[in-house]
Amino acid sequence: MVRVLKDYPNIDKYVQEREEALMHPWKESDGNIGGGRSNVPGKPAEVMAITIADDRRLSNLERNKRVVQECLDNSDNQTITIIYELYIKQHPTLTLQGVADKVNLTPSAVKKRRAKFFEMMRAELGW
Repeated sequence: MVRVLKDYPNIDKYVQEREEALMHPWKESDGNIGGGRSNVPGKPAEVMAITIADDRRLSNLERNKRVVQECLDNSDNQTITIIYELYIKQHPTLTLQGVADKVNLTPSAVKKRRAKFFEMMRAELGW
């Protein structure tokens, strides 16, 4: 759960890297020049579209981004600040107490909002 939140700011970059890896896979050079028929499909663009659409890692990245965004969209401003400061921010600087002070809540109230957000994410992710 925490890993999904910490990866959230970089998911677009991960998706782009994965699509690049799928479109341009590494191929071992073949020393057998000229012999035999090609085993490359006749319509590589169609095969590539199917490969990208069926890639499990790519699908998981896109699903994780959608779930985090939906959960943030369905949260109030205090909860968004809590999740951002503790997990999404590139270099978190606040402790739980610091976040509680920032959003004018008690630490136990911050923990309850965080737990509710995690529960919403679990439900959306099917965990």
